Amino acid sequence: MTLSAKINLTRESASAKFHLELDLNIPSDGITALFGSSGSGKTSLLRCIAGLEEKAIASIRFKNDLWQNHDYFLPTHKRRIGFVFQRQNLFPHLSSRENIEFAEKRVNSSLDNLNVDSVIDNLEIEHLLNKYPAQMSGGEQQLVALARTLKSNPALLLMDEPLSSLDDPRKNRLLEIIKDLNKKHGLPILYVTHSVDEVLKIADHLLVIEDGKLSINKPLMEAFDDETINHQVWPHIGAVIEARLTSQTTEYGMHKLEFQGGNLWIPDSNKRIGFKTRLVILARDISIALSNHTDTSILNRVQAVITKIQEDTNPAFLQIHSKAGPNNFRALVTKKSFNTLELETGKSIWLQIKSVAIST
Repeated sequence: MTLSAKINLTRESASAKFHLELDLNIPSDGITALFGSSGSGKTSLLRCIAGLEEKAIASIRFKNDLWQNHDYFLPTHKRRIGFVFQRQNLFPHLSSRENIEFAEKRVNSSLDNLNVDSVIDNLEIEHLLNKYPAQMSGGEQQLVALARTLKSNPALLLMDEPLSSLDDPRKNRLLEIIKDLNKKHGLPILYVTHSVDEVLKIADHLLVIEDGKLSINKPLMEAFDDETINHQVWPHIGAVIEARLTSQTTEYGMHKLEFQGGNLWIPDSNKRIGFKTRLVILARDISIALSNHTDTSILNRVQAVITKIQEDTNPAFLQIHSKAGPNNFRALVTKKSFNTLELETGKSIWLQIKSVAIST
């Protein structure tokens, strides 16, 4: 089941002309990150899918439903789309409760895409329901805006840089909520962002748009393993790993995550045994040894085999590509260290990674 769209849209102003021309098919059962620079066409694509661009020449189908083609147009309010913007767009004269209840007018009780009330309970906004927008922080307003959108019981959620104005703690909280909406409740999400970190944390699929053209359309992990894309989209990332929490040690406040090819110890984040997560490691935080040293403070040592050696943009460094199980790693080392260790393709090495350097 997919979301398919063929779109041609031209906008002209006194100072510039913008043209969006896309032909794409993406999964409709996960989180698809739409990534690109400002002005590349990300928001325009969302607006076309939502039916908000009257000048667009488009053919759009979601799963088995035709939304638009050359002689048919399904109005926006009938497409069962939820749209969450960067700005919360709450009604300032209504309380949070009243803002959320406003969306109930669009709900068709015969449609049961997700248990809306239980999802809203998970947002933990009970204490905000009697507050007005001016009495809440940006993060709190965004939670209420998300609850209002979910109250309309959408079949597809469009999110346009919803976290760009939030601080890191609130951003991480909302990222967890967004992942749960998809994983636990089956709500497909198309998520626009310019943040590589957000892409790597939540996306299952990656779309990249450049100057109104589609340049990348791949599953995220497949895209990460593509060296051309890797250099283009996230040149500083050393590894992206799917892992599962297998044990904890309360004495040291750590837990162990296992993945195909090894395991990693990271600070305890109050997750339960069996919890699955995606780990992101920077290339600069991976060092290389020729043996499994135990006389070191670095807990994480992963055995790997060098697959490729590549020049870095900094002439003092080299990028050492290696593989542990099915997982690809990229370490940034000096040319001096490279020569001292006599590194070469096919050589067995140990990757050393500090626990404090791993983000989930």
